[in-house]
Amino acid sequence: MPRPRWFGDVRGLTSVEFALVAALFFTVVLGITDFARAMWEWNAAAKATQAGARFAAVTDPIALDFRNFRGLSFGRRTGSEIPVGAPGTFAVVCDSNGCAGDPGRMDAAAFAALVTRMRRVDDRIAAANVVVEYRHIGQGFVGNPLGPDLTPAVTVRLRAMTFQFVTPGLAGLFSLALPDFAATLSSEDGTAT
Repeated sequence: MPRPRWFGDVRGLTSVEFALVAALFFTVVLGITDFARAMWEWNAAAKATQAGARFAAVTDPIALDFRNFRGLSFGRRTGSEIPVGAPGTFAVVCDSNGCAGDPGRMDAAAFAALVTRMRRVDDRIAAANVVVEYRHIGQGFVGNPLGPDLTPAVTVRLRAMTFQFVTPGLAGLFSLALPDFAATLSSEDGTAT
């Protein structure tokens, strides 16, 4: 049987090889770019958490229980320290649903301001991603004229953040769950905005 005419024809072979290699090459380049973007967003989330902790530490507490705490009501003398474990000292956790199970015990505007400050660093952050904890660590004194009697440690956590891939083959198949981020600072005796 005679060979077909096109059997030995090599015209266009380079184009076919280029198409196969180029597809693989561009997939690898886009994959590298995607993972670099993932690391960028990871870093932005960490920096937003640090900025949120700093903001929460220098402004009035979101948790009204800490903001309104007065050591005099627990029989302490003006100017005395409030030790850890003293009656009325506590830790309060606040998120977009309220503080420690009581939505009425938080300053919603202050929480929104914190989320807005964090969104300046990472615009993907939503209120549902942010958790703030105030914990008494033995700082502060009764009758503080500049702010709350307790000077708590403030921990800001960023949770449930994900990264979406855009590389063909990865996009839409799965997302990368970022770890929870946390930053803690001790709040300041006075208040500033």
